Order: sequence, then structure tokens, then C-alpha cells
Amino acid sequence: MRAGLQSIAIAVVALALVQATASRAAPDRGTLVCTWGGTPDAPTGVITFSPGVTDFPSTEPIEFTATGELGGGEGCTGVLTFRGVADPGTSCLVGMPLHATATGFPPIAYVEGTIGVVGTAPIVLYDRDGNVVGSEQAQFLTDILNDSDCNTPEGLTRAYWSDTLELFAVP
Repeated sequence: MRAGLQSIAIAVVALALVQATASRAAPDRGTLVCTWGGTPDAPTGVITFSPGVTDFPSTEPIEFTATGELGGGEGCTGVLTFRGVADPGTSCLVGMPLHATATGFPPIAYVEGTIGVVGTAPIVLYDRDGNVVGSEQAQFLTDILNDSDCNTPEGLTRAYWSDTLELFAVP
């Protein structure tokens, strides 16, 4: 059954990446696209979970911290960190809504994510005034699917990832 779920998850990721790549192929004027936590070939971002994430839906919120260096062009500098919680029901394959504060990159103050296959649902980025300023798409599903920690009582407590942030033009 796990192999079937992995196949479905990989197919969803492939479709999401094709769609994300198509939308980023010709960014709108004024958008800023940054890498966060390295690249898919060389992920350097680190995410930690407490309690650990398992194959079974959580019965309580899961605290997380995701941190990594920004790169990719002018304006993409610093170390961005999200600190927050994923709602109950989160597992290694299904992410529930998440809420986090952001530090280290002033355009972003708060983030929210929606339910979806882990690593595929975009995260909405907000500024201090609650305005949507962009979105991000983590790329860590492969690391989680290949991690046997999901099958342990402690669960997955740490994973590597890379990410792409797309920020809208700032007036």
C-alpha cells in the first residue's frame, strides 16, 4: 500500500512541478524569484518537527522550524526561517494547514499553507499588514518518502529540502 501511495504522491508532485515550472518560465514584470535552502540537486534547507511526523495522521499540532539561505539574484539574500505549527492530521504523506511566522527576509512576516500531499501545496506569503506578497513551493517530498523515520515511533524529526519563493512586485 505504501508503494501505491508513493506512486500517487510522485505523480502529483510531477504535475505540480510542471505547472510551477510553466508559471515561472516567464515571470511577470517586477516579480522576484529566489531559491531558499539550495536547489533540488543540492538541498541545504533544514526542517525540524516536534513531535516527529509519522505515516499516521498526528493527533496534535506539530511544531516545525524551516530555515535556509536565500539565493538566486539581486534581493535574494539572507537566511529565512519559518517557525510555526502544522495542524492535527499531518502525516509523512499528507500535510494539513500550517501557520508560521517568518524572519530574516523583511517582505515576508507570516505564512499559511493548505492541506495537500506533503511538499506539493504552495504556501501563501504575507507581509506585516496581512497583504499577500507571494508564494513558495517546497521540494522535499522525495526526502520524506525515502526516509524510514516515518515508520518509527519517534517519526521524522529532521529533513533536508530546497524551495522556490516568488514575490510579487512591491509598489
